Amino acid sequence: MAQKVCILAAGVGNKMGELTEHTNIALLPVNNKATISYIVEKFPVKTEFVIAVGHKKESVMDYLKLAHPERKFTFVQVDKFTGPGSGPGYSILQCRKHLKEPFVFFTADTMVLEDIPPVDQNWIGVAPVKETELYCTVRMRNNLVVQLDNKIKTDNKFAFIGLGGVKDHEEFFEALRHDQESQRGEVQVVTGFSRLIEKKLVPIGFTWFDTGSLKNYIDTNRNFSGGGKKFDFSKGDEFLYFVNGRVIKFFADAKAAKNRYERATKHLKGLAPKMEAHRGNLYSYKLIEGQTLYSVLDSKKVRDFLGWASKHLWKPINLDSRRMREFVAASKRFYKDKTLQRIEAYRSKVPEPEFGIINGLPVPMVSELLSRVDWDYVSESIPVPFHGDLQFDNVLYVGEKGGKHPFVLLDWRQDFGGVVHAGDLYYDLAKLYGGVTMSYPLIKEGMFSYTSGDGGADFKYYIKSDLLEARHELEDFILKHNYDLAKVKLITAIIFLNMAPLHKEPFDRLLFHFGRSSLHKALS
Repeated sequence: MAQKVCILAAGVGNKMGELTEHTNIALLPVNNKATISYIVEKFPVKTEFVIAVGHKKESVMDYLKLAHPERKFTFVQVDKFTGPGSGPGYSILQCRKHLKEPFVFFTADTMVLEDIPPVDQNWIGVAPVKETELYCTVRMRNNLVVQLDNKIKTDNKFAFIGLGGVKDHEEFFEALRHDQESQRGEVQVVTGFSRLIEKKLVPIGFTWFDTGSLKNYIDTNRNFSGGGKKFDFSKGDEFLYFVNGRVIKFFADAKAAKNRYERATKHLKGLAPKMEAHRGNLYSYKLIEGQTLYSVLDSKKVRDFLGWASKHLWKPINLDSRRMREFVAASKRFYKDKTLQRIEAYRSKVPEPEFGIINGLPVPMVSELLSRVDWDYVSESIPVPFHGDLQFDNVLYVGEKGGKHPFVLLDWRQDFGGVVHAGDLYYDLAKLYGGVTMSYPLIKEGMFSYTSGDGGADFKYYIKSDLLEARHELEDFILKHNYDLAKVKLITAIIFLNMAPLHKEPFDRLLFHFGRSSLHKALS
């Protein structure tokens, strides 16, 4: 008989702040893999998983079906996962009918390095802690658990880590059922494990990574990624996973996921990866071997890519007069309306004032700069099957393995002002120009600085010589094809302003003030 594993993934994750506003704690990525995948991959393929789901349950179910289609999952939808009477004890009680045999218990915010032992005895996972009042701690004697103390100050040295083996399942569940009847607060699994002390409960030590609080999650992510000095470039409303030989992308906005899937299968067919599946807020495709264009950058590859994009991506779309008017209106929404919204979002997010001096030079306030932008000029767009976030980190170089397509487009935009089938060529050119102006790989390595005070802001970022050569190639391409380089630079400045509220401190400040100073130069 296949081993059974119960994973509790129903809770809201109140200690995670905004991170769990859009998703479940089980789907938070650690080094580009969801925490629940680390648990699933601990067990043989034939393992039967019982997953308690509640908060953002559809995303948990969709992710597991996309990431681990070869696995057997039984999903139990917990009706009460917040407020009085809820809690991990209540959630596992809802799973009882599927757990009428010994099973492994796991909470979705627990990660360990060691192999998981069989359930040939009752056991509980433990790890050393200092602040005992934050955890359920374990009192041991003669290699047996003699007492569990839940979140009180004690001289215990070890905490229960949300992992255990339940051999005597009937006694475990009977204790939880009685506890549910006698308590009005959260029902904890500690009661069930406390009952197992009578049957002998063995403590087993693990190397524990707790992802249940924001600080611990950040520390765990840094540990697994080896990114001690790296800047977190991720966004809170979308996540990228590499798991089981495939790429999975999550979006808080289900429409964005749907539109990206549609664009890849219809409008960027053959240029983007071949989609594998789409479910709710997620889509997936098989992992493609290759290197980002940033990592193999030289002048020839830049010329080759621009020539390839001109031939295969930027093919003009002929629109009749009505549809062209609609497209121009979409362009104005995309450039002007979205920019004004993003500026307001930045102001709401960042309490810091606008500074009149940036890197030692006077720069007007952003409202004055935006009032001088000729939005009709900016919105005179060239409709093409665009990418939408075209920088060299989103271009995979596969060389001859790609046949007639040595490049594969990654992480394309979902729409252009609401239009799915087309976007502005100038937006792609400006995105590229932004990516050769500022090195996003070096930003991710933390190679930038930002300071402010005394009425001024100062920032610094680094670029390599290959990026300077790439900018030269891009400018040559723009001029050779009679495109408007001044317009590209203007839209690039607007893009940096739009990016500011989407990123974390202090990069958001750098983007805002760099966007301001770039816009000032472009308008001058």
